[in-house]
Parts: sequence; structure tokens; C-alpha cells
Amino acid sequence: MANPRSVLAEAPFLRLLIPLCLGVSIPRCSATFCTPVLLILFILALIILVVLRKGSFYSQPFWGALLFLSVFIFGQERGRQHKMAFPLLPKQQYFVVLDEYPAEKEKTFRLLGQLVNQESKIIIYLPKSNQVKNLKPGDIIGFEGLPELVENDGNPYEFDYRRYLNDRGIGYRIFLKENQFRVVNGSTQLNVFRTALIIRSKLIDCLHNSGIENENVHLIASIAFGARDDVDKETIQAFTNTGVIHVLAVSGMNVGFVYIILDFLFRFLKLRRAGYLLHFIIMLLGIWSYTLITGMSASILRAAVMFTFVLIGTGIQRSANIFNSLAVSAFLLIALDPAIIRDVGFQLSYAAVLSIVVIQPFIYKQFSFKYWVPDKIWLMVSVTLAAQIGTIPLTLHYFHQFPVYFLLANMVVIPLVTLILYLSFVVVFLSLISGFLASLVAVVLKVSVELVLFTVNNVESLPFAVFGGLYPTWFQLLIASLMVYLIYRYTVIRKAVLLQSVLFLAVLLSLSSGISSYYQQVRTEVLFFNIPGTRAMALTNGRSVTVIYDQCTNAAEKLRYYMNAYLGERGIIKVEFYRLSDSLHVNDRDLYLTGNFIFFKGMRLFVQPSGEKDLKNPDPFPAADLVWLGGYSSGLHNSAEITASKFILYRAKEKPDSLPGRYPRQKFFSMGKSVQLKMRQSLPGSTNMIFCAYFNQTD
Repeated sequence: MANPRSVLAEAPFLRLLIPLCLGVSIPRCSATFCTPVLLILFILALIILVVLRKGSFYSQPFWGALLFLSVFIFGQERGRQHKMAFPLLPKQQYFVVLDEYPAEKEKTFRLLGQLVNQESKIIIYLPKSNQVKNLKPGDIIGFEGLPELVENDGNPYEFDYRRYLNDRGIGYRIFLKENQFRVVNGSTQLNVFRTALIIRSKLIDCLHNSGIENENVHLIASIAFGARDDVDKETIQAFTNTGVIHVLAVSGMNVGFVYIILDFLFRFLKLRRAGYLLHFIIMLLGIWSYTLITGMSASILRAAVMFTFVLIGTGIQRSANIFNSLAVSAFLLIALDPAIIRDVGFQLSYAAVLSIVVIQPFIYKQFSFKYWVPDKIWLMVSVTLAAQIGTIPLTLHYFHQFPVYFLLANMVVIPLVTLILYLSFVVVFLSLISGFLASLVAVVLKVSVELVLFTVNNVESLPFAVFGGLYPTWFQLLIASLMVYLIYRYTVIRKAVLLQSVLFLAVLLSLSSGISSYYQQVRTEVLFFNIPGTRAMALTNGRSVTVIYDQCTNAAEKLRYYMNAYLGERGIIKVEFYRLSDSLHVNDRDLYLTGNFIFFKGMRLFVQPSGEKDLKNPDPFPAADLVWLGGYSSGLHNSAEITASKFILYRAKEKPDSLPGRYPRQKFFSMGKSVQLKMRQSLPGSTNMIFCAYFNQTD
């Protein structure tokens, strides 16, 4: 690897990428304060630069500071401009232009479309029918209803589904019955993106017509054309557990294949000088057409932008610096779509490529082979190892697991996937000429897919195939990544200070892990979860938690689904589930139930029975430290603004005779209709207890 200073010198866009990422990522203070302050700083820096300039602009630190500030301001403004507002919509007639084909769910079809005369997109859930199944991008649906804002459940550490959709311009959703919508026949609104999806569907139909069916065609469509929505969830999980999930996402390998094929077919144009421009245009159109057809995911956008720079560099007979090309492509993508910086695929794609560029040459040089076959095998191993090293921090953070046999799986799957990619294009091409020839090639294609599935399923079944439940903090991941980098640098320049730094970071990492483990051991919490159809409360004591819930079918499975993120982040190793009616089954010195009361770590919690619907005049109201209300619809006395709560938590300062005025509310923040209450109380001999409740608030 080159020296970091030389890399920065040869790749100036790396220096521009940093302030852009900071500007996009750091929230603005306010629209009326931050922008004027930043503009004043920009003007002052410009004045200082002009007045005190000596020699070239590039030789002075003021120029660098001004450039950094300018790009930072640009990033702030792009982030502000890209951030969409999703106001409450009234109940009225709406028309939606579909952006995708209907996605089949367990009980409904999920449709994504653009609201007519609105900037936002909406998710529509429709009952299953042949009419809905046959809809396509560009079709228009009309309905009269009240779209609701997309909201999270509000449970601790859950995936921020609302931000994920908002980043993609999706702000609303609605559930409609069969008689609540209509398809506007004879009216279609197509654009380049919807047309590309229709073309992709036609290409997948060619695979169907050649005799490829069921899960095989879904896998091929995902590998070759980016149509991953129809792949079975169990199959996706198997690919994830074996460390080969990347093959189901179109990326640089796919774009490279298109580049090679197009260059081979139209290389004759470069025999004449006038043909260079035509060759460039055809190559560019081919790469970006394929990018459109495959859905324009973050990974393929990165590859398409980089290959575009390769084409430009080839045309002007200049070789591009790989680090600068990576930085330029990232800069352009973030400038055009600031939300892409939070896309997991975007982060993994750049982490993998950067790691391959930096680490793979070092790994490859450790061994040399005389013969071609073992050398190519070792080349593949080195690339796989480098990519895995670079993406480990992100995979641990987002997926909380590590595939042990990733190298074994990749060694078999990647060559097969390369063959599948080539054969899928051959089958599509032959299906336009001869269905018989296409079906013959499809036989080989089906065998290749079956071998991939066989490999993945068998590797996944090996003992200790996955290390799960890994929840390192960002600080720990950063320290571990720095240690790996310093160890690598030591192998290059052999300086003792690098090993000393590694030792210091190892001690720091051990201290961080020890502190995290200590807090997991002594933590005491009471949390109330928002779970459809039931009430659930988690009483956490160290690394064990007791979950008390109301009526619920498949309780353990359903509750774990909503609580899994919390259990992992808190390092819980023991979970027990009890219904509210099982008071005799819980009897512990620190936790026991009797009647409508729960006693936990010296606290007295009163649970309102779910059958009681009205608490306007609870007289007398039982004395308790905490009161868990639920199952009512008429609201609370002196709380007219809260009219449709599912459940709510109040904190009693003293033993009251009645509810009004004795249970003060504390609202810390709200998001649309979802409101979260948090309260803290210090208990002797334990850490702070956090009390959370989630409820719906109407206007």
C-alpha cells in the first residue's frame, strides 16, 4: 500500500469527500441560524485569502480551509434540499402511478407508487386478486381514503424503518379493501425508470420460457438483473449465513461483464479514428441501460460511475488513479442523493472495493505459485479475504453475525455465479432466436443454480457455521479496525511505534469491553414495548429479563421478533415469558406478582386490567410507584389531548387517592403520531432505571 500522504496527494477528491460527508451527515442547527453563520465564515475566509495571498492559491493553508468550508456548506445545503417533508394528508380522492410490480406478501399485495400532484410516494396494501397481480409500472390506481404517515413501532433499538423509507421518498401507506380502489383503465404514465422495470420483466420472462422455474429463476433474476424481491426469505438467510449474500446483488462484476461483452462486440469501431466516439457512446449507453434495468442499487451505481471514468480515461489516453476514481464516484453519488450515504449497500460496496485495492495486493504477495491454476485460486482467495476484512465492521454492526466458512462458500459459489451470469445472458439472447437452443443452454444454467443452492445449504449446515449475537459498539469497531490497519502498516514499514500503538489500542479495547460487560451485569430496567395485539413489559435484571404480556398467540415467537434487537444490544442471555394471569408462576425475591400488582426491585407497579375501559374517575386509585394503563378508549381525566391511547405510563411522586394531578406526564420527544415517554429513577445499589411507554396520540 502506498503512503497515506501520497494517496491524498494523488487523489485530491478524497480530501473533498470528507467535508461533503460531514456536511451531509451532521444535522443542521436550524434553517435560520446555520446558513448565515456558514456564509459569513465563507466570506471571511475568502477575504483573508485574497488580502493575505502570497504566491499560488494552492500553496496556502487558507485555500484548503476555504475549500473545506465550501464543500461542507455545499453538503449541508444538499442535505437540506434533499430532506422531504411529509405533512398529514386529508381524507379525499387520490390517484397513484405505480413505480413497481406488485410484491406478493402473505395476505396482500404490496404496491409502491407516486402520488399524483404530490412529491411523496406511498405504499398501498391491496387484497390478493388477479386484477392486482397483473398490474405493472405506469398503471394508475384511484382510491378515496386517509393515507397515514409511515411510522416505526417505537421499540428500543429497532430498525429505523421510517427513515429508510423517507430516504427513498416514501412517506405514506394505506390499507385498502377490495371495494375501496379502482384501476384507471386506458391510462398509463411511463418514465425511464418504469420502462426499465418493464424491460427487466420481459427479460425474466425469457428465462421462464426457456424452462427455468420456481426458486431457480428467482435466483438467476437476482444475480443477473437485480430482481431480488421474489427470492425466498430462507434462501436469503442461507446466503447471509454463509457469507455469499453479495452475489445476489448486482455490482461491479455484472457491470464488468457488460463492459467486456460490449467492448468485444463493438471493438471494430475503434479501427477508425471517427469510430472512437461512437464506441464510447455505445459503451456508455449499454452500461447505464443495464444499470437502469437492474434497479440502480447503490452497489451498481458505484460500479457504473467508475466504469464511466474508465471509458473517459481510455478516450483521453489517461490512466485514472483508483483512489481518486472511488472518491469521485462517491462524491457524485452523495451530491446527487445525500441519503445514499446511509444505504447499507453503498457502505458495503465501497468498503469492499477499498479493502480489495489496499489489502489484496499485500495478501496476494505472501505466496507465489508456479502454475496457472493454483495461482488463480490463490488470487480468488486473496480477493475474498480482503473484501471480508474490509466489510467486517459493517456486517457486525448491521447484521450482528460472522459467517465462519465464508471462504469455503465463496470459493465454490463465485465461479458458479460467474458462469450463471454469462449463461443467463446467453439464454435471453438465444430465446429471441431459437427457443430450442435457449432450452438446451438453460439445462446447464439450472444445474449451475442447483449446485449453488447445494453448496450454500451444506455449508450453512456445518457446525458453528455462524457466530451470532455479536453487538460491538461503534467505538469498539473503530478501535479494532485501527488495530488491523496498524498491524498491516507494521508489516510494510517495520516501525516499533506501530506495535506500541497496537498494544495501547488493545488495552483500550479490553477496557471498553470490560465496562460494557459490567453495565450489562448490573443494569436494571423496566421497558414497555409496543406490540400489536398485546401489551408487553420487560423487567431486566442484569443479563436476564422477564417478559410479562397480555393475551397473545405464539407469544414467545412474536415477542422475540419485536424484542430481539433490545435483547441483543443489552447482552441478554436468559429470557422468561409469563402472562399476566400467571401470577403464581413468578415468585422471586426481586420479582413477584400478586393480583394486579408487580413488585420488582423494591418498586410497586399497578397493572390496569385490560377489561377496564374507563379510568376517568378512578376513585380510589391504588397507590403505586408505576401505573401501567391499557385497553381503554375514553381517555384520562384532565388529558383531553390524549384520546386514543393503547397504553401509557405515569410516574407517581406520592401515594395518591385519585389519578388527577398526581401522575405528571413527561414527554421527551415525539415523531408524528408516535410519542415516547422516558423517566428515570435512581435505585439504591443499581444503575438508573429507565421507564418507557409508547402510545398513539391523535390531534
